[in-house]
Amino acid sequence: MRPGKAILFGILGAAAISLLTAVLRAAGLPLSIEIILGTLTGLAPSGAAFGLGLLIHLMVGGLFGLLYGYLFENVWDHGGATTGMLTAVVHAALIGILIGFTPQFHPLIPQRMPDPGPYFANLGTAGVLTFFGAHIVYGAIVGAGYGHVAAEHQWASSGRL
Repeated sequence: MRPGKAILFGILGAAAISLLTAVLRAAGLPLSIEIILGTLTGLAPSGAAFGLGLLIHLMVGGLFGLLYGYLFENVWDHGGATTGMLTAVVHAALIGILIGFTPQFHPLIPQRMPDPGPYFANLGTAGVLTFFGAHIVYGAIVGAGYGHVAAEHQWASSGRL
């Protein structure tokens, strides 16, 4: 496994999610993973909460990059963008369930901030599509950046191409 590469591309993938959602917020879709994460610490919604949430998001992205690298090497025996995108669908499906429980553990939801709902469903179809689409972008970045795994290199060098 290449942990440095997995963490780096996990962080870059999380940054891509933040950039994509920033563009969509500017277009009117109020989806902010950063504010949810930053206010989870008890901070009021603010620039400081956004900044802390962004930092948390990037760190979690790096950790998920490690998980993806592990899965590429030890479970799928395959890397690359397509495998990353498929892994991201499973990732988003599982995390989306957790987001549905946000009111049970977030100190400001639903009293001071709106409940995003599972998969950001309370933002409508656009919220769900953005949630899954952003994770698929994440998976493509992590998978492409991580590249092929040892099993693929062994298969290629065996002459079975």
